[in-house]
Amino acid sequence: MTPQLSILVIDSHPISMTGLHTILDNYPDLRVVGTAQDGETAAARYHELRPDVVVLNTHKDAAQALDIVRTMSRARFPLPAARALVLIDDVDAVTDQVLQAGVQGVLSSGSSPEELAAAVRITATGRSLLFPRASKEAGESPLEILTDREAEVFRLMTRGYSNAEISAELALSQSTVKSHIQKVMEKLCLRNRVHAVIFAYENNVIRDGP
Repeated sequence: MTPQLSILVIDSHPISMTGLHTILDNYPDLRVVGTAQDGETAAARYHELRPDVVVLNTHKDAAQALDIVRTMSRARFPLPAARALVLIDDVDAVTDQVLQAGVQGVLSSGSSPEELAAAVRITATGRSLLFPRASKEAGESPLEILTDREAEVFRLMTRGYSNAEISAELALSQSTVKSHIQKVMEKLCLRNRVHAVIFAYENNVIRDGP
């Protein structure tokens, strides 16, 4: 049986809360164990459920996000800020404030279900995730700093290909593939393959569907 990460969803909007619940429960390794609409209820539910990750959807209200995080941090069993993922419309505008509150996981509320699921998994490890949906000039590609071969490797890697499969697809040795992946990670400042997938979706390198 696949190990599951338990999640507490906090959202003041019932409709979007239901949407988040449905999206997250659709992944076999994720399970929503509770919901809340405000800080006091969230603190009580966190005390009761002790989830692996708290997903806090605040829409446009950065102040609400900070208030809820601080309320939960003062609880009898305080929330480890590193295990909180804040979803907000304008990530760039609130990143500094959220960092000061100790939260390490921030994601655009306009992200795809795959991005959200990947962000939850990263947040569960306690690692930082600060991923705004940055706009780009027309025609500008985030892969321009890569060589053509590195870009090919990156696209296959973010579609779930293993090193052996990339090796076979591109007729390269596995050691060469490993070297290309290392260079890609360094150039794009990526931590791991999950982070690479989020980067690819955020920058429209790959999209949902076939």
